[in-house]
Formats: sequence, structure tokens, C-alpha cells
Amino acid sequence: MMPGRLLVAVFLAGLLLAAGVQNRYDTTVDYFANRDTFVSLPSGKTMKTLSFGYSNLAADLLFIWSIQFYSTTYLTNRFDFLERVYDTITDITPQYKEPYIIGSLIMVYEARDIPMALRLLDKGSRHNPEEWFFDHDAGYYCYKFLKDFAKAEFYYNRAAAKPEAPAFIKRLNAHMVYLRDDHKVAYQMWLEIYNNARDTLEKDVAFNHLYQIKAENDLALLKERIGIFRRQFRRWPATLSELLSSRLLAALPGDFAGNEYIYNPEQGTVSAARVFKWKRP
Repeated sequence: MMPGRLLVAVFLAGLLLAAGVQNRYDTTVDYFANRDTFVSLPSGKTMKTLSFGYSNLAADLLFIWSIQFYSTTYLTNRFDFLERVYDTITDITPQYKEPYIIGSLIMVYEARDIPMALRLLDKGSRHNPEEWFFDHDAGYYCYKFLKDFAKAEFYYNRAAAKPEAPAFIKRLNAHMVYLRDDHKVAYQMWLEIYNNARDTLEKDVAFNHLYQIKAENDLALLKERIGIFRRQFRRWPATLSELLSSRLLAALPGDFAGNEYIYNPEQGTVSAARVFKWKRP
């Protein structure tokens, strides 16, 4: 019995000694201080082979690890490996949708790298051609962060063509066309949405866009003709009807609701009853 007790005593003494050494070491190290790290991953093809048929499990484990890894804020260079990590996950299982979405969110909101996010979402769209939300997210990032309305329109148009795409994608697409100042095409797109609206909300949204586009076009024309009238007659027109009698206009335009535009004869200004400030300087 004595050798057994001696062994236990030696073990406990060793354990206490190790705890003391660890405690002393811990007091000298800040585990949460900013530091660099290094990540080395095999290619997605190699990982798939090494999973021995459990590729979905391998992708799941790597995806869960990636979320934890990119939540570790004290690893200052963690974004150096961001694209490689999510490329590897999506190479293992290209139809695994969540890594594309979560990966692009990290790329946009944490790494602030929009082109990287677009590359990942493009990959998701290629491997999941029936899904609309990859192109929708890409369009939103182009609109919100790049202010590239033409590129946003491209993605929204591609998303709208998917079989299960919701109706609001077409509205986003039409709005991008409006924001890049193609009023003629935007008006026709919104008119189609207005005429085929399936509910009150959709019809109201289309009405507001049609109202604003028509007002912008009409007011530009009216202001131009009011300016010509003033140069010719050295005064502001008393009413907009004088633009007709002076043959500067063949007909007076009205807003999309059928109402006349508001005219101030003292200042020569003309405006619409409603203004939607979607365009920012």
C-alpha cells in the first residue's frame, strides 16, 4: 500500500508544482493582447479528399471554427486569411449557402473589403444558380458602400431573373436605374410595376416613383421655358398659361396625380406638391 500512496503523493506534488509554474507564467502574459497569428489550410479539394466522404461535416466544422476565429478581435491580422478560409469552405461544399452569406458579411462589415465580398457572392451565385439572394446581397453592397448604381442594377437584374425571386427585387432594380439618371427606362420599368402591382404597397411605391420621375422631367422643362420667357419679355410669366400663349409650350404638363404644378409668379419658381429626396448630393 505504501508505494501506491507514495505515487499519489508524488503526483499531487507534481500537479501543485505545475499549477504554481502556470500561475506564475500567466501573470506575465496578456492572453488578450493584440497579436498576429498564422493560418495554413489545405486546398478545398484536399480537404474534401481527407474527409473520407464526410465533406459536409468537414465544411461544417471549418465554418464553425471560422466564425469563432473572426470573432477573436485581438488577432490583428486575422483578415489576411479571410478569403482563403471561405474559399476553402465553399470549395469543399459549393452548395453550402451559409458560408457565402456569413463570409461576405464579415468581409463587408469587419474587413471593409467590398470587392472581396463580391467575389465570394459571385461564386455562390455560380454554384447555386437558382438562388436569388447572393445577387441581391451583392447589389445592396454595390449600392450602399460603393455607390455604384450601374453595378447594383446589374446584380438586382440578375437576381430578379431567378425563378423564386420576390417582387421587391424588381423594384430595387428599377430604383437603381432611376438613381443613375436613366429616367426614360426607369419610368417604363416603374409603370410596368404599377400596372401589374399585386397589392397596395407595391402600387403605392410605384406611384411615388412615377410621380417623382415625371416631376423631375416636367419641372426641368418648365424652368427652362420660364427662363426663355423672362429673357424675351423681361418679366416672369403671370401664370404658366402664358407659356402656351407665347408658344413656348404646346401643352402644360401636370404631375402624375393629374394636378397642376405650383407656380410663384413673383419669383418665377415652379415646384411639385410632393418631393421624394432619394438622390443625395
